[in-house]
Amino acid sequence: MKWFSDPCRCHRRNLSLLAAGALSDGEKGAVEKHLTACADCRKYFVEVKAVTVPLANLAGIVPQLQPSQSAQARWSRAIRTDGRREPVRRLTPAMAFHEWWQDVIWARRRVWAGLAAVWVIILMGNLSLPNHAQTLAGKSSSQEMVTAFKDRQKILAELMASHSSPSEAEPQQIFLPKPRTEGMMILTA
Repeated sequence: MKWFSDPCRCHRRNLSLLAAGALSDGEKGAVEKHLTACADCRKYFVEVKAVTVPLANLAGIVPQLQPSQSAQARWSRAIRTDGRREPVRRLTPAMAFHEWWQDVIWARRRVWAGLAAVWVIILMGNLSLPNHAQTLAGKSSSQEMVTAFKDRQKILAELMASHSSPSEAEPQQIFLPKPRTEGMMILTA
């Protein structure tokens, strides 16, 4: 489908070769014949020629560039060492701790610093409470409270035990309503 929408597509490669001066004489005639008939290809040829001519002239002006001996030696050494395997290193506990430190702590150091700051603030707040010293010194009063609680618990257990056994409980009396006239005085004359 693209072939029909762009019929000059097959000539673009040959136009580039013609502009660079690398096209054979047999193909040169067919491309020049197409250039006389197609305005778009002529425009394309002029644009390519504007780029290739200065580049072709540059090769004669600039001497051949060669890397220095030290650069060649460095490149060849890099190529040779790239193919070698690196020796396997033994992991010591210090190296394992260092890698863990780098991965877990150091990578998230801002988070850890924020958590440490929060814990310091909480600790300072707990130590600065006015009742904190009294709470630490008042352990004897807490012992008294525990003893009083145990005494009350014993009393409650005794009360619950006396009411929970049905054999000792009194039988319930059935409530019968009183007649209305019983509570009234009847006046007779």
